[in-house]
Amino acid sequence: MSWRSGGRLRWAAAVPFALVGLLGAPVGTGAATGTRAPVERTAEPTEQVTEPAEEGALVPSYEAGLTPEDEKVKAFLTQNAVLEDIAAYASERIVLPQDVPLHAAGCGEANAFWDPRAQDITFCYEYLEELAPLLAAQQSKGTAEERSAQLDQDLVGVTNEAVLHELGHALVNLYDLPVVGKEEDAADQLSALLLASGDERHVGYALSTITSYAALANAAARGEQPLKVYADEHSLDAQRFYNWVCWLYGSDPDQYAPVVQTERNPDGILPPDRAGQCPGEFRQMEKSWSPALKPYLKT
Repeated sequence: MSWRSGGRLRWAAAVPFALVGLLGAPVGTGAATGTRAPVERTAEPTEQVTEPAEEGALVPSYEAGLTPEDEKVKAFLTQNAVLEDIAAYASERIVLPQDVPLHAAGCGEANAFWDPRAQDITFCYEYLEELAPLLAAQQSKGTAEERSAQLDQDLVGVTNEAVLHELGHALVNLYDLPVVGKEEDAADQLSALLLASGDERHVGYALSTITSYAALANAAARGEQPLKVYADEHSLDAQRFYNWVCWLYGSDPDQYAPVVQTERNPDGILPPDRAGQCPGEFRQMEKSWSPALKPYLKT
């Protein structure tokens, strides 16, 4: 299976305008946010499955929200069949050893998590409630209708990234996969590989993910960060932003060359010192995930 970009987006046309000059302007008046997923639900590990007895799938469901705002997000997700689309995309790429419930629910916090005891994934409505105003503030061009459509696409995109990130945790747990380094970074990498190697629509979701981390990093930069954020298992939002930019660029340096900052392209958002390492970083991600997932990948 190839992890290389399957989309044909040109970065200059596809990258959101608000990403140019990241952290140079405030993101509006929304409250500052912390890391993308504040806390993963913890539990004792369950018995590991090393070989799939039969092929499973993500099984989506939408639970009642806790608030009227939750219900609005639920309506958005159901009307656009967002979880169903993610489940179908995952089934095209990866074999699961069993059915894995994928719940959208009100959680009381902005989060998404894999529960190793229940062996299910939960996507919290509050996650989109927190991101929506930050993403809306990133839209600076186009008509109101075009900005609204872009916001909808971004919300679908970040839902894809969050669920695929949690799928990474699920695969590590269900197949007892080895992880060198932080598991959160490894899950980010799998999500990036799955989206960057997809069709144009899924590459667009990768761009939406980059937009969301830009928004979160901008919001964090506007407020004083407590020391404890540096103890979190997730990388900081600004780091995740640059990681995703680097990985997408590394998947196809020719296609995404306009993202690199140079003398001739001062508006590029990826520093040249990091850009030079990105193709190698992407190859390393392929080498890390491909052997571990080889028995479970569909071609």
